[in-house]
Amino acid sequence: MIQKVSIVGAGPGDVELLTLKAQRLLKEAGAVVYDRLIGQEILDMIAPGAEKYFAGKECKKHVMTQDEINELLVSLAKKGLKVVRLKGGDPLIFGRGGEEAEYLVRHGIPFEIIPGISSATGCAAYNGIPLTHRGLATGVRYITGHCKEPELELNWQSLADTDTTLVVYMGLANLGVITRKLIEYGLPEDFPLAAIENGTLASNRVVISTLQAAASDINAAALKPPTLLIIGRVVSLYDGLNLK
Repeated sequence: MIQKVSIVGAGPGDVELLTLKAQRLLKEAGAVVYDRLIGQEILDMIAPGAEKYFAGKECKKHVMTQDEINELLVSLAKKGLKVVRLKGGDPLIFGRGGEEAEYLVRHGIPFEIIPGISSATGCAAYNGIPLTHRGLATGVRYITGHCKEPELELNWQSLADTDTTLVVYMGLANLGVITRKLIEYGLPEDFPLAAIENGTLASNRVVISTLQAAASDINAAALKPPTLLIIGRVVSLYDGLNLK
């Protein structure tokens, strides 16, 4: 009998941010296909005897291709196993959860999507940076700093808005392009930028900088992925609201 696939968001790292539904599904799972940034404390919640498949990805290094992951989910569900596809953050925010759901639909596999606290909201909140704030930001946009094409092509003119907070996922590799383009399209050189490594974890590190100085400051701090970039006037609140 074909079983349902649960596409589950594990949150941004802190095990206590995992939802109750996600915990229950891990304890009931017959198979779990999980990503690179899932912490051991969360993996320890998986039901004893469940099949575990590591499907981690990082820049230019894939243990499994996306096509292989899609096929694995279908295969496990057809074997009659309750499948959990476990993803960091929220599965529908740069997590390819939508692509996997489309594949399951095409192959007649029932599924559900369990949201998780996103990296953007988790990292920002844990470090005292509101993504919106009256008088500083009337909106927030999530963008990816990584793309398949050799050149990062975004609508820079629309992104260069002083009233909007930009949250950049996977932005370290193209940091120079991102900051240069935003300045070129109108943001001031001293516009605030925060880089957050391992947000919500004990190893959380933050660099507060500006568009002009970000590349040198982040390089000097030797930040590594996963690092989230927050660009906007709300970053100015960090010193007053970060109580750590």
